[in-house]
Amino acid sequence: MQTLKHIGIIALNTFRESIRDKILYNIGFLAIAMTLFSIVLGEWSVFDRAYVIKSTTLSVMGLSGLLISIFVGISLVQKEIQRRTVLTLLSKPISRASFIVGKYFGLLAVVAVHLTLLTAIYYVMLFLTGSAPTLSLLTAIYLIFCEMAIVIAVALLFSSFSSTVLSALFTLGVYFAGHLSDQLLEQVRFATRMGELNGTSSMVFQKAAEVIHAIFPGLYRYNVTSYVVHGVALPDMYVVWNTVYAVGYIGVFLAIASWWFSRRDFL
Repeated sequence: MQTLKHIGIIALNTFRESIRDKILYNIGFLAIAMTLFSIVLGEWSVFDRAYVIKSTTLSVMGLSGLLISIFVGISLVQKEIQRRTVLTLLSKPISRASFIVGKYFGLLAVVAVHLTLLTAIYYVMLFLTGSAPTLSLLTAIYLIFCEMAIVIAVALLFSSFSSTVLSALFTLGVYFAGHLSDQLLEQVRFATRMGELNGTSSMVFQKAAEVIHAIFPGLYRYNVTSYVVHGVALPDMYVVWNTVYAVGYIGVFLAIASWWFSRRDFL
């Protein structure tokens, strides 16, 4: 219970500190502006207005959530280290694992509030433009939240042992690998079937693609915009299993981050 109390206190302080961050406001205002601009895009587009507004807004949610997760997430630990406040904090009966987990939940709450605000604006905008707001859109937004939950854990992992710039680059690398790993594996298999790869090269490329696909989190699973916008039903239990999938990766990343952070010497 004492550990949970420490995590809650750190999470609350992290949330308050992040809310005051200028970067967060800049990203938030940009996201709101892009969401409103989607109305103009819908009017100009040759495609259905509702489709453009919905797909553009969901993309803006994902992008703004990514920016917050990376640029705010990697600074959570680094700020404490650079200001040397981490020494004061860890001198108290607080474990380093509690520190990492508390930071994680604090930023996760910030992303949740950000997406909730955009969702409210999104639905009001759809209602005013007659673009048929549906509850199924909440499924796509929830999966975006799950994706950002993984990205935050990745950002904290790298920030626990690396510099700010490298942490951002590493996190972006994991993000893109997570979105492209499935396509990479499919392309390698397709090239093998078509005879473009054969023998040793085929085996090497396929094994490399399988390793990348297995190690990196499959973030492509959380991009269901095309399903939701076109009204196509997701497979049964899709949301449940991908929630479990996200929780598993988050647990692994936070465990590694806590272990690595516990080995650091700040003196």
